[in-house]
Amino acid sequence: MTDAFDKVSSHYGEAGIGERILAALQEEGIDIDALTPEILAPIDQFHTRGIVATREHAALAAPNADMHVLDVGCGVGGPARFLASTYGCRVSGIDLTAEFVAVAQMLTERCRLEHLVDFRQANALDLPFADARFDMVWCQNVTMNIEDKASFYREIARVLNSGGRFTSTEMAAGTAGPPHFPLPWARQPEISFLVPQEDMRVALEAAGLRILEWRDTSADVVAAAQSQSERARHGKLGIRLIAGDDLGERVANSGRSLAEGRLANVMIMAEK
Repeated sequence: MTDAFDKVSSHYGEAGIGERILAALQEEGIDIDALTPEILAPIDQFHTRGIVATREHAALAAPNADMHVLDVGCGVGGPARFLASTYGCRVSGIDLTAEFVAVAQMLTERCRLEHLVDFRQANALDLPFADARFDMVWCQNVTMNIEDKASFYREIARVLNSGGRFTSTEMAAGTAGPPHFPLPWARQPEISFLVPQEDMRVALEAAGLRILEWRDTSADVVAAAQSQSERARHGKLGIRLIAGDDLGERVANSGRSLAEGRLANVMIMAEK
């Protein structure tokens, strides 16, 4: 299992991410000491449909300023900063990849949001928090790299308080065969752990989470591929700064796999 975790971390943790982001911003004449979540949105929303999906996800989850939210698989902190700056909630983020955590902290300080947002490196299967610590757990495009989904959902339920909500957008296995590789979350199948939507439902409910909302958003993802927002995410100030120069091929394979029914994208809301 440790070997699998190391491979996942290596897939994402290319050195120099923070330096590349700052250099690209400076080249565009942007003051890197006065950043905002809006400026960073094309870069730091490293998940399907980017900031558009984050806004939809947040509208469904409805966080508020009294909440403490845990962002599991926080990446470089884009969603956490969005939630804090938009809703005023406190957000703690965890990620398996040390490079992501370091960049998340750096960008948060440059956005002057460190009073609301904090990060640490941690494994989603062993969250370093007490029981019933959070009002909401937020997760975007994470479980594709987690094989033991039953343990993952149990950990989510453990750290949620009674009545707390878990909200997630994820890729699931489709019905038309395996997806085309490489993909954004895995260049090879060995670190891709997709399951059908029904298996996700069963694991969630077995962990004591009651499903409130389940949306298949696959068609939305396919339709958004040529949108202005998506083009911006793949431009000079885009997610390649985080994910590498081969991201175009990986994203194209994801879209093709969704269109062919080899993948499904879902948005989930559940309650403890």
